[in-house]
Amino acid sequence: MDHQARLLWFAREVLPHEGDVRHWLAGRIRGLTSCELDEVVQEAYARIWTVDIDRIVSARAYLFVTARHIVGEHVRRSRIVSIELMADFESLNIVDEEIGAFRRLSGEQELARLHAAIATLPPKCRQAFQLKKLEELSQREIAERMGISESTVEKHLAKALRLLMEAMKAPQTGAEDDERGKRRFWGFG
Repeated sequence: MDHQARLLWFAREVLPHEGDVRHWLAGRIRGLTSCELDEVVQEAYARIWTVDIDRIVSARAYLFVTARHIVGEHVRRSRIVSIELMADFESLNIVDEEIGAFRRLSGEQELARLHAAIATLPPKCRQAFQLKKLEELSQREIAERMGISESTVEKHLAKALRLLMEAMKAPQTGAEDDERGKRRFWGFG
């Protein structure tokens, strides 16, 4: 997407929700000053600007979730956190009923695609990947269990990740996976 089109998308899909996200943050995080609130909003804008916007189904929800993550990072980085701020942060629970069912279905479809992609991996790559990601074993432990060297484990993991990334980036087929259909469903296209 070229710069001008991205700018128009941003102005149309993200900026109109600034007031809502500010109000939402101010109402839930009492320890957040207006200066910090400005920083959270600006950081959220910067992060959204850098992502692949074709993968964003709801810019409003993405803005809220991004702002929540930024506040969470701020809380974790702070050495002294007021109990009030921490309690408010823990109570943050974004529930966008408008997209809940669609997001759940979309997540289930992505998970099914990932499982299918894992099933197509070469056997040794798949085994190394599953031991690393599902059983959380170290490369040394994987090497011992598979009876191969650590460098071979590393090669299997690198190949598995490369193949999975390619599979997940591949265009999806079918009406339920069509991005234009999703945009029309949400009234964005």
